[in-house]
Amino acid sequence: MTTEPQRLHVAAAVHHAVRGLSDIALPLIIGLVAGGRSSSVHAIGFGLLGVIAAAAIGITRWRATTYRVDGRALHFRSGVFSPDETVIPLDRIQAVDTVAGPIQRLFGVIGLHVQTPGGGEEADVTLTALSARAARELRAALGHADDPAHHVPASRRRLSPPALLVTALTAPQLGVLLPVVGGVFGLAQNGLLGAGETEVKNINSMHEVVLIAVALLAAAWVLSFLGAVVAFSGFEVQRAGGRLRLRRGLLQRRAVSVPAGRIDAVQIVESPLRRPLRLVTLRLEITSLGGREAAARTLFPLMHRAEVEPFLETFLPEFAGSIVVDERPPRRARRRYLTKPVLAALALSAVLIALVPAAWPAAPVLVVLAVLSGLDAFAAGGVRLREDDARVVIRARRRGSRVTLVARRRRLQELDVSRNPLQRRAGLATVSIAVARGTRLGVRHVERTLAASVVARLTASRSYT
Repeated sequence: MTTEPQRLHVAAAVHHAVRGLSDIALPLIIGLVAGGRSSSVHAIGFGLLGVIAAAAIGITRWRATTYRVDGRALHFRSGVFSPDETVIPLDRIQAVDTVAGPIQRLFGVIGLHVQTPGGGEEADVTLTALSARAARELRAALGHADDPAHHVPASRRRLSPPALLVTALTAPQLGVLLPVVGGVFGLAQNGLLGAGETEVKNINSMHEVVLIAVALLAAAWVLSFLGAVVAFSGFEVQRAGGRLRLRRGLLQRRAVSVPAGRIDAVQIVESPLRRPLRLVTLRLEITSLGGREAAARTLFPLMHRAEVEPFLETFLPEFAGSIVVDERPPRRARRRYLTKPVLAALALSAVLIALVPAAWPAAPVLVVLAVLSGLDAFAAGGVRLREDDARVVIRARRRGSRVTLVARRRRLQELDVSRNPLQRRAGLATVSIAVARGTRLGVRHVERTLAASVVARLTASRSYT
């Protein structure tokens, strides 16, 4: 690759023009409205003026942006009035991710994000548009060749369209979206949405309460469905050498490269909607990816529980092995798992009946659900820790989902054993571990001797800092 400064593909000018148009969108809209009141010709004039200004901004930014590689570093220059030059030594480049948004796909080009270990959420250098050939040459020059012909990925797995549909239908983001949708209901109740106030205040039957609850659930589910389709369309995972390569996205396709050596743990999540189907989501716990942890968080969106161990054997042999927990809370701890959810259900029932007396039939339902939740949490808890295994496996209930955490012993960030007064009296304890950037999982009410044994074995292997 030549060491002379190179310009991006001309599609970068269109990309910058669209961004420039969004920057001037507000004054442009005001001008269109003001001009439209007096004359449609004035409105058209304002619109053309905005488009011309955005095009000029795009072309100017494109001409002012160059890059070059001199064998030791990547030089990136951008800016019109006060140009900035970013220099990144080649040995500091941790990853070169590919991004293809709607504009890039329209022109048949891709964008490259160059990342260093100390980078933040944004890339250190963003090359918005390169032809396939230019991108391939640049990646090779940076020492991050993209699947050269002689290096075929050792393994590859894609999310099929039927699996994508099931992923979206059972997307577990309802707990996040329900408060948002419920907030709209609250605004109506407070009179902030005008006509909605009267309707909300007239709710006086159990039938209406159920209808509103169903409507909120349906709205949250639709939003969750659409979000999952956009996020996981085209999902693919590859293992080539010591790296995983994850591709995903509908509107903006992104490929993230993850060194296997930087993976601290794998989470196996069984959400309430997926458990009856024996389906799970695999997530990664990673540190030191320069702010790219969120993009690389999902290892695979959906698979059958029985496929997890073979999948790890193929794609992450560092975490391969049995994930069955064999050291669990004693039977006498079962009632302790029931206490909190039942008390919470009784308190919620009291508040609900006080606000909507007609909703009293919900009280016994909430108590039954609380009992089932407590029993499920008791059945979920457990630990697996073998002398000949470099991993520790811990399973527990978290936010309604069963979560199994498979972590490297020597990459644990924290190991904690706690005992409240009631646990001390019963000879029980809570053991928890933390990995990556503070992700924590703990098993409550295990035997005190088991907790002490786990601490002793992990401490002996110098597994935490």
